[in-house]
Amino acid sequence: MIESKKQKKAIQATQDLIIEARNLAYQNFPNKDLAEFLDGVEYFPALIVEEKDNTELFEIFLKDFCIRHNCMSILNRYENR
Repeated sequence: MIESKKQKKAIQATQDLIIEARNLAYQNFPNKDLAEFLDGVEYFPALIVEEKDNTELFEIFLKDFCIRHNCMSILNRYENR
């Protein structure tokens, strides 16, 4: 789970990542790279719904993911929501 005060913005960040994946697909991003991107995205909902507090892990993974995939605007939106 994610801290209740951060839960909504965690879900929004996950949605933003899904939207980014769709944009990459429309830009003919290589299939292997898109699959790798989606492999990372599928981890976020699991962190949100798991019983233990994963807030810190979610934020660390989100930051690393956004740096690795050059989508810092998603991290910035998460931090400023």
